[in-house]
Amino acid sequence: MRMNRWMNNQRAQWILGGVLTFGFFLLTPNLAFAKTSGTAPKMTASSFWNQFLPHHVTYIQDGHAGPIIYDFQDPNCPYCHVMYEHEAPLIRAGKLTVRYVPVAFLTPQSPAEAAAWLQSPHPLQALKHFETIVGPALRSGSYRSLPKVTPTAATRKNLRQNLDIMGEAGFEGTPAILFRAKDGAIGRIPGAISEASLKKLLPHLWHGHD
Repeated sequence: MRMNRWMNNQRAQWILGGVLTFGFFLLTPNLAFAKTSGTAPKMTASSFWNQFLPHHVTYIQDGHAGPIIYDFQDPNCPYCHVMYEHEAPLIRAGKLTVRYVPVAFLTPQSPAEAAAWLQSPHPLQALKHFETIVGPALRSGSYRSLPKVTPTAATRKNLRQNLDIMGEAGFEGTPAILFRAKDGAIGRIPGAISEASLKKLLPHLWHGHD
């Protein structure tokens, strides 16, 4: 069963202060997710957020304070780089934790570059270094300077699963953000938003534990 079958089919618009407009889906309680997990547990917003996502996506976490969001990113997505720059100050300020979920589909170089993150002894440092040098590479169209390694079988599997889950959540491109709202609903943001918009979203994000 695909994830978008157990998400509510009715799309809602969430408008914050007349500035932010996000489309998001609510998880339908007590429906099974079987395709990726290989089992058929009863799924609620809480179990999806607390059990499914942390154990079925491969991510690199930046930050240990503030609410958590999941950000699906392809190394060669310029808007992902913009989103990273908007998130970084909030992470440094202890206001946000981001779990970066690598996917690799935009260019032939993407798998080797994502593998350079995931297979590094220090994935977060590898990601941060990549973000410091990817801007000029994207502007010039030359990717020679970007770190690349041959993906292992395990990395290829993880990247495929990340991409599957991104698609099953209803996303068609990157960046793609999943968050949990204060009322427990699961939200999704397709595409980059401004740093100001991200700041406006923070007070509406889930901080607690079920």
